[in-house]
Amino acid sequence: MKRARELAAWLRRRPRLLAGLLVGVLFLTTTAFLSRSQVDRALTTAVRRGDLQVSLQASGILKPAQSLTYRSPLQGREAEIVFLVPEGTRVNEGDLLARIDTTELKKELERAIQEQRQAQLDLQLAEVEKEAGAAAIDSLVEGEGALGVLEARANLQRAEKKAERLREEYEGLKPLLEKGFITRDELQRSASDLEQAETDLQLLRRKSEVLIDRTRPRDTQRARLQLAQKEGQTQAARARALETAAQVKALRETLENCSLYARAGGLVVHEEYLAASPRRKVRVGDRVTASQGIVTIPEVARMTVEASVPEAEVHRLKPGQRAEVRLDAFPELRLSGKVARVGTLARAGNERPWDEKRFDMLVELDASPAELRPEMTARVDVLVGEKKGVLLLPINAVFDRGGVLVSHVVHPFWVESRQVELGDSNDRLVELRAGLREGERVALTDLRPAQTGTAAGDAGAKSMLRTGAPERTPLAPR
Repeated sequence: MKRARELAAWLRRRPRLLAGLLVGVLFLTTTAFLSRSQVDRALTTAVRRGDLQVSLQASGILKPAQSLTYRSPLQGREAEIVFLVPEGTRVNEGDLLARIDTTELKKELERAIQEQRQAQLDLQLAEVEKEAGAAAIDSLVEGEGALGVLEARANLQRAEKKAERLREEYEGLKPLLEKGFITRDELQRSASDLEQAETDLQLLRRKSEVLIDRTRPRDTQRARLQLAQKEGQTQAARARALETAAQVKALRETLENCSLYARAGGLVVHEEYLAASPRRKVRVGDRVTASQGIVTIPEVARMTVEASVPEAEVHRLKPGQRAEVRLDAFPELRLSGKVARVGTLARAGNERPWDEKRFDMLVELDASPAELRPEMTARVDVLVGEKKGVLLLPINAVFDRGGVLVSHVVHPFWVESRQVELGDSNDRLVELRAGLREGERVALTDLRPAQTGTAAGDAGAKSMLRTGAPERTPLAPR
């Protein structure tokens, strides 16, 4: 206390020195206050230790898992669109999408029905004639033809018996003539009767031979040929009847298909009208063919993300890894999914084939109530690993200084820019390998912009952090 009083007395004897000391203290205090006033504590954070979920970031496009395109069912002809559901409408299975004009088709159906009726009549007539041919053969084999043969054989037998009886009578009259019991005229009449009977017998025998051996086989063969012809005509008539029936059925189905109904729910997208110049979407009144798409329904209930990753990162990916997806259209929305497929071959851009090659990646999204639409821009974070108990730093606390990554350490009276070495990262945090200690506070804004740096450069540094590039970035010695 005594020494303090002596120092105060000594300073009072030297007023100019005291004034200089007061000015210096005031300057240092003001500088420290101004330095501290530049850093808002809400814009700082402490280096902490924790667990890091390492993710790989990629950009992609939202795609439907399945899309169905509906076209005119009329092959080889044009037809007018008479109804079309508005584009952008969300439809369910079974909803009407479009209707094609069926005026000409109905006329064609009426003609086909008339042809079917005529074909059925022709078939019935052919079947009747076929039955008549079969009956003719049956008559020849077992009916009148068979009776004619039996009758001829019976007449022949009777003639044979008559001739045999007359021969016996004639032979019996000869001895009676010698004895004088009969006259020669009586014997002559017997001989004449015998001769007539034998003549009739020969004629009947010849008729029987002709009937049995020639006429009947010829008539049977002709009847069988006629039956075969009638069977062929019946088969042709039946085929024609089936053909016309199939044609009628196909026309009726086509007529029903001219009303296009959704086979699955989704979002209505009109196709481009190929016949228009310049190109435009199809609309009511357009004439379309079967090759012209009318409506496409992306199945928005099941969506995927088509993205790509650099070939240097593809070793970190495998199917089944969980992913989080964000959409530019819905910044607050977080979608979950998993990696479904990783490309087998790398590809390079057609315009810049010397650039870094990339691998395709497909992410299947879990079901979501959000009204997702195809072709939306998506940001994918794939969880590729996890690190326990590492130093963590927000990625927006790291800044680029001419290729060197630094963080601004906030001290009580000054701010220090310190070089840092980083490891893996996700979209928020990065692993800190060297340069900072646990508990130190760093600024979340760039307090000392580099003379040659820009905001775009800092954004590039953050992009490198997300892809793990700092691991490959050489650091200048401290």
